Formats: sequence, C-alpha cells, structure tokens
Amino acid sequence: MNRRWTVILIIVVALVLVLPLPVAERYTSPTQDGQYLANPIRAYRFVVAAATVSPSSALNTSGEALARAKDLFADSELKPNMVELLFLADSDPYEYLTRGGQTLYIASPGTFVWEVWGMDPGDPQAGEGDVVALLDYETGELLASIE
Repeated sequence: MNRRWTVILIIVVALVLVLPLPVAERYTSPTQDGQYLANPIRAYRFVVAAATVSPSSALNTSGEALARAKDLFADSELKPNMVELLFLADSDPYEYLTRGGQTLYIASPGTFVWEVWGMDPGDPQAGEGDVVALLDYETGELLASIE
C-alpha cells in the first residue's frame, strides 16, 4: 500500500474513532456535558441509539418537544423556553436535582427523554432557567415536573 493510502486510512480510522464524541456532546443536554469524553463507549451507544430510533416517535424533534411542553404548561406559571435531549442508555432510574432544590425523578426512563427548560416565577434563584419537566421521547407523555 502506498503512503497516500496509508495516510487516508489513518484519517478515516481516526474519524470513525473520534467523531461520535463531539456528535454526542452536541446533540445531548448540557447537563450531560463531559460524560462522553470520559466514556467514549457511551458516545458510540448514543450514535447507534439515535440511528435506530423509531421515526414514529411522538417527539422526534426539539420543535415538537417544545410545542408539546408549551401545550402542557399553557395554564401554568412555568414558561418552557427550550428543550434538550437526554440520552439514558441504561434503564436505571433517572434523577435530576434542580437549582431550586426540587427533584425530578423517573423510575424507568426510555433511551431518550426531553428535558424541558423554563422559568419558574416562584424561584428567584432560577436566573436563566432550569429543567422544569421531563417528557418521554417516544410517547410525548409528561414523566416528571416541578409542579
């Protein structure tokens, strides 16, 4: 094999090995930042799970998830303003502690869950906002909320 093909092969192998890390970091919630660099296998699991997710899921896009959140909280003081995707590779229970000290808990989450970020007028510490609810990716159901 000549030198040019060797260099190309090395570049391709490097891309295959490294590319899932920034992809997983980019497309998942900031609450999960850093864990893909610490555990590259998790980044590969994310890429495989994302590639095999059902197109018939209720909330396939962030736009759909945000619209669902706004509908759910239309009569609430909570004002959803953003959603972020959580990748929960294991079927272990998931727990999130808000800045205001409230716990959002899911006993048996699916692989993907939408974090709903918003403003809680009752929490002066909220600043730019925090996670106020969790939505199921597949069904669109409300899994947990601070209300």
